[in-house]
Amino acid sequence: MCFDIRMHTGTTVEHNQASVTGFSTAETQPDALSPLRTIVHMLVTGAVAAVATVVAWFIMSRPSLPAYNTSYVLKALSSVGSVLVILFAAVSVYYVLHPRTNWSNWQRRVLAVLLYLAPAGLVITSIGIPLAATSLYLDGVSVDQAFRTQFLTRLTDTPGWVDMAYPNMPSFYPGLWFFTGGLFARITGLAGWAAYQPWALMTLAAAFSMLVPLWRHLTGSLASGATVALVTAVATLHVAPEEPYAAIVAVGMPAAMVMTRHALLGSRWALFGVMVYLGLSANLYTLFTALSALSVVVMAIAAAIRQKGIRPLLSLLAMGVGSILIALLGWFPYLRALLTQPHGPTGKAQHYLPEDGTALMMPFFDLSALGVLTLIGLVWLVARHRQDDARALLVGILTAYGWAVASMAMPLLGTTLLGFRVALPIALLFAVAGALAIIDLRGVGMPKFYPATVDPAKSRGVTRVFAAILAFGTLYYAIDIPMNHEKKIDTAYTDADGNAMRGDRMPADATVYYAQIDEHLAEKLGKRSGSTILTDEQHFMSFYPYHAYQAMTAHYANPLGEFERRNEEIESWTQITDPDELIAAMDRAAEEEGWTAPDALVLRGEVPAEEGGPAGSDATPMEEAEFSYLIADDIYPNQPNVRFRTVHFPASAFQKHWDVTQIGPFAVAVRN
Repeated sequence: MCFDIRMHTGTTVEHNQASVTGFSTAETQPDALSPLRTIVHMLVTGAVAAVATVVAWFIMSRPSLPAYNTSYVLKALSSVGSVLVILFAAVSVYYVLHPRTNWSNWQRRVLAVLLYLAPAGLVITSIGIPLAATSLYLDGVSVDQAFRTQFLTRLTDTPGWVDMAYPNMPSFYPGLWFFTGGLFARITGLAGWAAYQPWALMTLAAAFSMLVPLWRHLTGSLASGATVALVTAVATLHVAPEEPYAAIVAVGMPAAMVMTRHALLGSRWALFGVMVYLGLSANLYTLFTALSALSVVVMAIAAAIRQKGIRPLLSLLAMGVGSILIALLGWFPYLRALLTQPHGPTGKAQHYLPEDGTALMMPFFDLSALGVLTLIGLVWLVARHRQDDARALLVGILTAYGWAVASMAMPLLGTTLLGFRVALPIALLFAVAGALAIIDLRGVGMPKFYPATVDPAKSRGVTRVFAAILAFGTLYYAIDIPMNHEKKIDTAYTDADGNAMRGDRMPADATVYYAQIDEHLAEKLGKRSGSTILTDEQHFMSFYPYHAYQAMTAHYANPLGEFERRNEEIESWTQITDPDELIAAMDRAAEEEGWTAPDALVLRGEVPAEEGGPAGSDATPMEEAEFSYLIADDIYPNQPNVRFRTVHFPASAFQKHWDVTQIGPFAVAVRN
């Protein structure tokens, strides 16, 4: 029996139809969506949520608001916004469950719209408002956000499935989020780096809001669907919102587990849904795709053994073939190049083992609202382990834990499975289980153990109690989101953006010279994209779409670019003092290895007076002048796993064939 909602009556009825959650309840009111209507609702909801979010972002970015790291104004506004969103959502859930008999259709539709867009509202209030006075997203352009910003800048300038750094190379990193983000930037006229924040907010809001009609279909209830979606949104925003394309894959995993169960029982719509989810996710964040696919395989094998037939395996085959075909839309160019061209090691991305990767995440032991919810979920999963959908979620959880444990053992083979990343899927699977447990208790437990609650008047009282508990728990956790990410938000204000402006209005660093460097390069080279630059200035490459001779680190470098061999080549150049020999070495590498020679170098150092640098008694003589460059070495299994060491180019090697100019602390050498 199912836990449904009837929008047009307040009567209690019983239904004997099968439900996705398997609940049986005395108080059910049907408003389930058909598969086709679910797809339509998801697409429309996602589009509306994205548009509403970008409009909100535009409005929030207009006023001159104080920086988050220097004032509590934005934190206060964020809390107010979250209170309003949760309040409206809680009231809407109550009136969906207990509608007024004299309400018109448009009033009921308003309630549905409020619930559909409530998760998007939380994205705006908990992340958007704290970032309202900066152009950057969480973590600014520091560490991993530097390469993500570079990728979005690249695909804004050059739409397609191309590498973020190296020229004439297919992308190794999944590019769907960045490709569509680049299209958004081009449509809106934003620079790639400037589009990162609104695009992250939009995609998170769209993904969270699309969960409402999806879970409405899976639970047969708008109120239940909205509850699960809101819980998912709050948990994701609290745990890991800094990597938006990974987050939007993770939030779909619990639903994918439930749909897999239906697909293995013969549901074509569920099979189609899982197939599309796996295929698209492979072009967004492959780690979570692999985790989801492994869970699907485990469920299929278990179902085949239980049913003593091959039907589940045939469904698995169909899902696998279909999802692979979708995945190949993005992966085929890279895989073809990998099979036909020289390349370096393909497992460098897995060379990372932080402290978080040495322990298992058990959120149900945390003294927090999420901890309580996940503990409820754990109890429910154990108690309901024979119920199909609870078992599906349990398989996903056990697979995630198995992945994490295997990752801890993989260093014996010289790699990892990035097990620390599965913390988000584990938290979401438990949180969704907790939400379903509360729904189960409200719909099944209360009428079973306290039959008096079936009475409409008492039923409304019980609903108010449940709504209040969920609302206050969700609100407490939502208000804590900005504080939980305080360092990430602060970095978004202390890093300088592509306009050399800091969100906290403090003086910027050497970024202030980037515009001059770009203007100088544009004058000499005539174009950005297609011009290859050798530099260790990661932020410069994040803001301007020049191609790089060398990627930032081995972990995000395309294996086709042969990162380590390029490092060796670059280091060999630092031993050359003769200009003719340097040019010959660069051209030889281009001819023999296929690595496009640098059109320019942006290095740190003082240009000698003989080359047009500063004159005077303190001027560095030519024979002593050097330009510095940072080489990034992969030193896994050490932590940190990257070592930056300085090498020096003799300035004398640039006396011929190069136009060398001093711009701030940078020596900019452009090949003649």
